[in-house]
Amino acid sequence: MVHKLFKAYRDSYSGLSPEVWVLSAALFVNRCGSMVLAFLTLYLTNQLNFSVPQSRLIFSIYGIGSVCGTYVSGRLVESIGVVRLQIFCLAISTPLYFVVPFFSSFVGVAVAVLVLSFFTEAVRPANATAVAQFSKAENTTRAFGLQRMAANLGISFGPAIGGILAEFNYVWLFVVDGITTAFGAVVLVWYFGFKKQSKRHISTDVQDVTETHPGSRHSPLNDTSFVCFLVLILLMGIVFFQMHATYPKYLEEHYQLSPMLIGFVFAVNTVLIVLLEMLILNWARNWTALKLIGWGCFLSCVSFGMLPFGYSLLFLISSMVVFTFGEMLSMPLCSGFVAERGRGKNQGMYMGWYTMTFSLAAVLGPAIGSAIYEFDPELVWYLSATIGFVVLGGFYWLNLFNAGVGDDVVAGIEHASDIEEELQASDNDNNLLSSSDHASSSDHASSSDHAFQ
Repeated sequence: MVHKLFKAYRDSYSGLSPEVWVLSAALFVNRCGSMVLAFLTLYLTNQLNFSVPQSRLIFSIYGIGSVCGTYVSGRLVESIGVVRLQIFCLAISTPLYFVVPFFSSFVGVAVAVLVLSFFTEAVRPANATAVAQFSKAENTTRAFGLQRMAANLGISFGPAIGGILAEFNYVWLFVVDGITTAFGAVVLVWYFGFKKQSKRHISTDVQDVTETHPGSRHSPLNDTSFVCFLVLILLMGIVFFQMHATYPKYLEEHYQLSPMLIGFVFAVNTVLIVLLEMLILNWARNWTALKLIGWGCFLSCVSFGMLPFGYSLLFLISSMVVFTFGEMLSMPLCSGFVAERGRGKNQGMYMGWYTMTFSLAAVLGPAIGSAIYEFDPELVWYLSATIGFVVLGGFYWLNLFNAGVGDDVVAGIEHASDIEEELQASDNDNNLLSSSDHASSSDHASSSDHAFQ
């Protein structure tokens, strides 16, 4: 039993390139500082005495900066370089974290958060594109699973520490966030240097073939299936970003939790992801991607719908378990779907539009959720569950309407792998022919020399 479990873990993590591990490690270090986002609502309302509408607007401003940052990053990632762009954005973000606590007025905080979110969120499309380019086609989804596991480990580990820091002073959240961001940049410079990184090593013939894939058209917005996918992700994202907006406030008011216990609830998410996500992705390889994404989104949304029906910490943890299983089913497969859809020269733009959609959700989610929360806190969670049903049906429709478009993640991967194998076999045949010709020429020359002698 233990041997089988060990083998399952080994198979789940095997085959991933060293670059993917380093990129994931850098993202983990960077996301350890995400404690600021998790406690931003409490910082604004408790320490700066902002009203709920003001804190809602600050979150929306953060989302606007995020939308702009991810869009610009998606446009520039190919020209600047997938790693160089990350280093630049992390380096700029570091001093910004130290500056934000010096502002106490609404306008000052709004401007500081806008600039900060632009550079911090611009890292995401570049990191995602780098993971896609430095991973083999057949390992793309698992590579994104590792990347997301590292990000979630940092996101959950950060708030767990952040809850302790918030007990002393919220300013420490920004200080630690700045330090971890700087360390993330150092990790990337240490391994990659500051030179522009080329696309993952794959032959030109394979690049040309993959660019004929439906997801590699001139603009991602010309891909109808991809646009429908983004709409569904936007709906899911609006619910998802309640996790950083109304969710902490609801845990404080409805469940009467301290910041430390709120951080503990976030940590439950991390532990499950670290232990189970890669195993689940390995198990889900033979399932239809879009259907699994739909069910994952459904579970995450329904977990929010559970919140008004309980009051105990145990019940709250059970809802977090449901949320986490939904997240593990949906998020890595979403990234794998987008990476395969955009495999070719426009991959950066595809990843940019995907991350920008989440950034747009970061604008709309807190604004819509906080407005509804002010009217009726429970209504936020009831509507979240309703959206889960809509998104599930939408992904099933997308899968049927496009005749199995969700299988592109698997089919495209297998197709690219087959092409690589055929090209490699062709190269080997050419090498053998070349060797034979060379041997024949040598024999002929030897015979001529012998005759001459």
